[in-house]
Amino acid sequence: MKRLTSIIMLTYNQWSLTKLCLDSLFKHTDQSMIEVIVIDNGSTDETKRELEKEERITFIANDHNKGFAGACNQGADLAKGDELLFLNNDTIVTPQWLTRMQQTLDSDQHIDLVGPVSNYVSGEQLIQDPYHSLDDIDEYAKKRRDVYDKQKKYVMRLVGFCLLVRKAVFDQIGGFDERFAIGSFEDDDFCLRAVQSGSRLAIALDAHVHHHGHATFTGSPEINFNQTYAENYARYVNKWGTDLSYFMHGRPELVQVVPQDAKRILDIGCGAGATGLQLLNRQQCKLVGIEGNEKMAQIARSYYESVYTINIDETIPPLETESFDVLLFADVLEHLKDPWKTIQEYSKFLKKDGAIIASIPNIAHAEALIPLLMGRFDYRDAGILDRTHLRFFTPQTLYTLFPTDQFSIRQQFSTHIPVDAKISTFFHEVSLLGKKFDLELSGLSDLIKTYQSVVLFKKL
Repeated sequence: MKRLTSIIMLTYNQWSLTKLCLDSLFKHTDQSMIEVIVIDNGSTDETKRELEKEERITFIANDHNKGFAGACNQGADLAKGDELLFLNNDTIVTPQWLTRMQQTLDSDQHIDLVGPVSNYVSGEQLIQDPYHSLDDIDEYAKKRRDVYDKQKKYVMRLVGFCLLVRKAVFDQIGGFDERFAIGSFEDDDFCLRAVQSGSRLAIALDAHVHHHGHATFTGSPEINFNQTYAENYARYVNKWGTDLSYFMHGRPELVQVVPQDAKRILDIGCGAGATGLQLLNRQQCKLVGIEGNEKMAQIARSYYESVYTINIDETIPPLETESFDVLLFADVLEHLKDPWKTIQEYSKFLKKDGAIIASIPNIAHAEALIPLLMGRFDYRDAGILDRTHLRFFTPQTLYTLFPTDQFSIRQQFSTHIPVDAKISTFFHEVSLLGKKFDLELSGLSDLIKTYQSVVLFKKL
C-alpha cells in the first residue's frame, strides 16, 4: 500500500507567501504520495479567491479565525493519510524535505513526531545564518543533506511550523488543545502530551525548510502578538501546574564531563529528561532516572530505561549495587535534608572507579552575599536563594560531601555570572583591607562571581 501523507496548511491573508509555499511544495514533493488540505481562517485579501482555483488541494474557507489549534484539528479530521504534516504557509520547502523527515520517522519505532531544521525557529531546530538569499535555499539544503545524511537528534520539543506526526498518535492524545487562542504554546503542549504518552520526538538534521516567521501576526495588525503570547503562556503554566522550563532545561556543562564510554547512568533529579536526551544524542548509553514530580517522570520515561518517582530524602530505589558508571546530581544535593547520607547511600550503586558528577550553587556569590551584609536573607522562587534549598555550600565546603577515603576529586570548574562593577570594586577593597588584619581574602573577588561548581569525583 502506497504511503500517504496529509499536508495541512493554514492561511490567513499573506497570499504572496502562500503562493511561494505551494509552488515549492508541488515542485519538491511527489504528489502521488500526498494530499494537501488548506484551511483558511477568514482571509480578507485575495487568498480565498486564488485558492478556490487550485485543483490540487482540498480547500476549506472558515468565516472567522479559528486559531492555529482549531484549524489544524479541522484539517486533521479531513485527513486520509496515516501521517499528518502541519505546514505553515510562510515556509518554503526544499528537495527531499518530506522523504528525509519520513526516514527519521521510520528510523526508530518510538519516534512519532519529526521536525526539520530551519533559519527561523526557536529551540534546537534553529541553524544560524545558513544563507543570504532565497535563491540559495535549495543549494544550501543539498549541502546539508550531504553532511547530515540520515542523522537525527532527539529533543523534548518541536515547533509546529513544519511538524510530521503519526495520525494514530494525533488521534490518541486528542490533537491540539484549542484553549490556546490564535497561536503560541499549542505545539509545546502537544509535544509534551505526546512524549508523556510514550512518543519520542526527533529533528531530521538532513531536512531543511525555510521559514519567514510570524507571517500571520505580521499580516494581522488587529492581533497583538505579545499579548497573545503572554496569555497562552499563562494557560500553558496553569494547565501543567508548574513552570515547565525548570524541568526542561538540559545541562550541557554536566554532559561534557560525563565519560563518553559510560554505558549506564543514574540521573538523580532528572526532571523531564532533558539532560539525558543530550547524553543519548552524544553516546550509546542506558539511562535510569529519579524524579519527584510524576508528570515530569512520565515524560522522561519515553527516553529513559526507567524512572522512579520517589522522595530522595525518604526512599532508596531498588537498584542493583555497583551497576552504574555515572551518578548525576544536577542541582539536587542542596535541596536535601541530609545530602551527606544520600551520597553514601547512592554511591553503593556506583561501580568502582565510577564517577559522581554534581553541580552545586555557591552561597558566597554576590547574589546572596550582598543582601546578607545588609542583614537580609530573603528566599526566592529560583536562584541561589531558592526557597527549596535546605543546604548551602561554597566551592571549598562542597568537599565535605565526598570523604577522601571513598572518593578522589578528578575535575572541578565553575560557572560564573558577572556582578556589578561597583560590587566588584567593593569586594576588591575588602580583600585588600583583609591583609591589615591577617585575613586571607585574596580569592574573594573571584568567589563572588562563581555561581556554581561542577565537580567529578571518582569512587575509590
